Amino acid sequence: MSTSAGLATIPALGKAELEYLAEEQMKAFARFDGKEAPAFMVWKFAAHFLKKKVSFEWLSNDGSILGLSCFVDGTAIPVFDPKANTVKWRELGANTILLSKKLENPHVSLGKPRFTLMHECAHHLLHTAHFRSMASLGSGKKVACSIQRDKDQRIPPPKETWTDEERMEWQANYFASALLMPESRVHFVMEKHGLEKAYSQRVMHQASEYYAFRTLVRSLAAVFRVSPTTAELRLEALGFERLQDLRPPKEDPWLDDYPAPKKSRLSKEEREWERVERSWDRVRERELKRKYE
Repeated sequence: MSTSAGLATIPALGKAELEYLAEEQMKAFARFDGKEAPAFMVWKFAAHFLKKKVSFEWLSNDGSILGLSCFVDGTAIPVFDPKANTVKWRELGANTILLSKKLENPHVSLGKPRFTLMHECAHHLLHTAHFRSMASLGSGKKVACSIQRDKDQRIPPPKETWTDEERMEWQANYFASALLMPESRVHFVMEKHGLEKAYSQRVMHQASEYYAFRTLVRSLAAVFRVSPTTAELRLEALGFERLQDLRPPKEDPWLDDYPAPKKSRLSKEEREWERVERSWDRVRERELKRKYE
């Protein structure tokens, strides 16, 4: 991965380095927590293990900003007051993470607040030196914000050239998913619950490969308490090889849904109508022939 033209305080970390750091972080947290669980408590990881101050605020009026991290004491950030329908300023200390109050809604999928918090933790683990360096230079860039993405938009792959912000966001996204689903734990869970074997068996028994893969993804997401999108992207990042769909091809993809109607003998009345319609067609053909002769 190429480095950006910005300050050297942004670490030049690619997938291999982030995978290694995620494994080491989660091993350290397992020792701290006294157990190694796939669906670990992200709040405990952030607040007790990393010692970050985590709280909820309305970070925008439309809920588009899901998370925000502060790295320097005395940083003033705008927060939205829904009662007064106005923006107020709040002063934060270093090592602070704010999550949108939108994520407190019980109807929000659990995977979203877990990923958002780990995304902000990733910024603190990887980019604290960069933000503090920028603040010391008077750039005013003292916080990192997590902007809500479209649910179908995937994390973009590494690019040859990109801005500092693009690289940091890619690193935070990738590192967050690796923290939530470390490679060693993914392989352990797949083996323990027989998920990969079940996937292979479904495909070998000529079930839809798409259905078999979606079942695998949903099962993995449930164990790690992440969204199916995060689980799918994690499998792709770890090089999971999908099998070929073994079902015989169909001549017409609509045959199963719309089978051809069975032929039945025409009644006497139906045969009469068919004879009349054919006679009308012959009359029209003769009229057209005379018209253009």
